[in-house]
Amino acid sequence: MADKNEKIYYNNKKSCQMLVVAVVIIFAVIFIIPVVMTVVKSAGHYKGLLFDCFIFYPMFWNSLFYAAVITLIHMAVIIPCAFGLCNGRFKGRKFIFFIYIVLMMMPFQVTMLPNYIGLRELGILNTRAGIILPMVFSPFGFVVMHQYMKKTDISIIEAMRLETNSVIIVLLKGVIPQVKTCIMAVFLFTFAECYNMLEQPMLFLKEDKLKTLSVFISQADKYEGNVLFPAAVIYMVPVFLLYLFLGKNLEEGLGEADL
Repeated sequence: MADKNEKIYYNNKKSCQMLVVAVVIIFAVIFIIPVVMTVVKSAGHYKGLLFDCFIFYPMFWNSLFYAAVITLIHMAVIIPCAFGLCNGRFKGRKFIFFIYIVLMMMPFQVTMLPNYIGLRELGILNTRAGIILPMVFSPFGFVVMHQYMKKTDISIIEAMRLETNSVIIVLLKGVIPQVKTCIMAVFLFTFAECYNMLEQPMLFLKEDKLKTLSVFISQADKYEGNVLFPAAVIYMVPVFLLYLFLGKNLEEGLGEADL
């Protein structure tokens, strides 16, 4: 009787696993079909994009520039901030983190007007700084890093504090090695988010030479020739390559963070 029940259990488990695999394959196919069609339809149109549509080049490099600069500065900001909020002992820590959670949940449409007014008052509308500055302080990366740092080995940090009073050394030798996986995951996610941003360059920039490739694709009908599909294929390449190198870190970093 026990063997029969065990056999039924394993059969049911195997059926559930096959069902999960089938659902995953279906969703994967649904996702891949538009990508494949875009690649196929881009054939024969690269000449018109690369040799006749020169505005493509500054917009492409703008996308890479904004994403790289924002991501690097963002990482330099959130690591010490998350460490301080996670390990500091002061009143209001939980309230500050709650504010970050609220800000993280707000869509861009809610913060768009305050950002626009702030950038206007600072005199940096229609400048690269107007795109970089608001994105540097995006709350999502901070929240993920904070939750991951809660699992760090505090004994290592305390041992480092006995050897040095430098917070920088403690961060470099005691904290960062423990959260390296999370850093790579947040780096990838932040880069992809900044590389794909559309509303900010459309609203905060006037000159096309400062805008991004996502704006170019959204307004592809303005340009001569069928430039949409080849531009979309090239647009996918940087994030695709980055994910190939850091995809495993993304899964581990976000999976282990206590969100």
